[in-house]
Amino acid sequence: MNSKLETFPTRNSPRIIAWEITRRCGLKCRHCRGAARDCDYDGEFSTDECFKTVEALAAFSKPMIILTGGEPLMRADIFDVARYATERGCRVVLATCGHLLTAGIAQRLKASGVMAVSVSLDAATAEAHNAFRGVEAAYEKTLAGIDLLKQAGLPFQINTTVSKLNVDELPQILEKAVELGASTMDFFFFVPTGRGSEIAGFALDPAERDRALHWIAAQARTSTIRIKTTCAPQYKRFLDEECQRSESLKSEGLKSKVGMDVVSCNSELETLNSELETSPTQNSLFRGCMGGRGFVFISHTGILQPCGFLDLPCGDLRAANFDFGQLYRNAGVFKNMRTLNPFAGCPARAFAQTGDYLSGEPT
Repeated sequence: MNSKLETFPTRNSPRIIAWEITRRCGLKCRHCRGAARDCDYDGEFSTDECFKTVEALAAFSKPMIILTGGEPLMRADIFDVARYATERGCRVVLATCGHLLTAGIAQRLKASGVMAVSVSLDAATAEAHNAFRGVEAAYEKTLAGIDLLKQAGLPFQINTTVSKLNVDELPQILEKAVELGASTMDFFFFVPTGRGSEIAGFALDPAERDRALHWIAAQARTSTIRIKTTCAPQYKRFLDEECQRSESLKSEGLKSKVGMDVVSCNSELETLNSELETSPTQNSLFRGCMGGRGFVFISHTGILQPCGFLDLPCGDLRAANFDFGQLYRNAGVFKNMRTLNPFAGCPARAFAQTGDYLSGEPT
């Protein structure tokens, strides 16, 4: 299949920014794309440079900003950056392992304008989760952090990295997310980059992936919480099938638990791989990978990338005097991403397996 299209219409501005505001992290996760460690990293932005980044983003498109890492709570100025972004019209969410949360920190996050928090849970048992995250008591600390978010009234999302290690436990993990009170369940399909390249064999094969996506789409039709996927463009096909099934049930006078009708199916398609209700493309509900066409990753040193898993530099904010708009419009990799066939699969996985992000995902 030709992995490129002649044209692929895009919006003029990004809607979601994932900002690795620090790479420092106390965990030793087996899949970590950045091979993050608990140490100082040269070149990370000062508070003033973070403010300049926020100003550039707000002036260009006022996107949703995901403050991530590493562990973003390891920055003492994280509340100031979140507040600064909120005051300039950006929607701010935060991704954390939850281990550094206290009642006071949860309240400060809410007061600074953070709208929601994502927390990772990668196994159905404490033993397996701790082994995956590389530290003792990770599971217990994560659940304690979630409890503090609930007490503070902060909505939270559960993220799960899907691999051979846990694919058979997905029902139990989803059940736990519902039990904990999560608003959303996001299944991240493992991309073997960074430290994750050492466990590349745990990536799902095509048959396993398709079975998992079929199950996830079925749960999206009946679950009491929102369910989505990341790094799995193939999900669209399975979601389409479930939407058709829902329409069939509707025609028979039946409804699922949450009554997913055609309108809600379309909403799911429009928000695939996105926290927003509007599509980053003008003419297509399905756009495959969003990298460079609605989504941008900013590294801990200010380097733009299509996503955190696709380590291809697309411009340096410092070198560009924080002109984010110029980099977003003109970076060659971003331009290539905007012509990528949405049915080519995951460019990051293609790059990890073949060295060519435009070649199409081999599986």
